[in-house]
Amino acid sequence: MFNFNPVNNNNARNGTLNNGDFETIQNARKDLIGELEAIIQYDDHLHKTGIPIAGSTWENIRNEELVHVGELLGLLSYLAPYQKQFVEQGWNEFQERLKG
Repeated sequence: MFNFNPVNNNNARNGTLNNGDFETIQNARKDLIGELEAIIQYDDHLHKTGIPIAGSTWENIRNEELVHVGELLGLLSYLAPYQKQFVEQGWNEFQERLKG
């Protein structure tokens, strides 16, 4: 599912980062958390309203936040390619669990 295109940066690849790189990665992670919290909020509003225009507005905004999640995951895979193996491991473990 994930298409990782790691940077050609040996330091990023092996997990050694300078402070600016580390701060950028941490900011992207924080942004990802914010997007997920926004999705939860808009989804909650969507499911609690009986007003169609409000529901469609919140649904549209929620879907935009889901796109942002994808963008941030792409950014993180670019900034921290050394973590790709862990994400893929979790993905594969989940796929195995689905198979029963």
